[in-house]
Amino acid sequence: MSCAILTRDIGGIPVDVIVSEECTSEMEIPEHPVEKGAKVSDHAWRKPEVINIEAANADMAQAGYAAFRQVQDAAEPFDFLSGWTLHQNMLIQTLTPRRDVETGQIFSFSCTLKEVIIVETQEGGGTKGNAGAKGGDERGQSATNRGQVQATEVDNADALARMQAI
Repeated sequence: MSCAILTRDIGGIPVDVIVSEECTSEMEIPEHPVEKGAKVSDHAWRKPEVINIEAANADMAQAGYAAFRQVQDAAEPFDFLSGWTLHQNMLIQTLTPRRDVETGQIFSFSCTLKEVIIVETQEGGGTKGNAGAKGGDERGQSATNRGQVQATEVDNADALARMQAI
């Protein structure tokens, strides 16, 4: 039985030791107050994943820091294989190098990776000023083309009379 060794990397730079990793997956669930203070939720969406990593490389500290800064500055999404799953479209949000008596000759650092949600858009045949764009993201969420929406004037006296009739 053969055993494959998975190389762990961040943006293409191999990582020698991952001391810890923590992945946060969160849903946004908005609440809207209705009658008598009750709150309802009628939809939700997944927020970008965030991964906090404590790691170290045997590289010289300055070279390691420079390499990870290049990945961060490039702002090109990459895949990261955690202990749980493959996380796609990640960027280095924060990079915090550490140096002390024990880690002075290695690149010891923490970093936060954040998912970039990539969307696709397409133009439709709309009116000038409203191209009728619609799109969705890779998670299956989609937008609907509502066309141009215009405000209409409301006769407050008429609306009040209808409400009183109910």
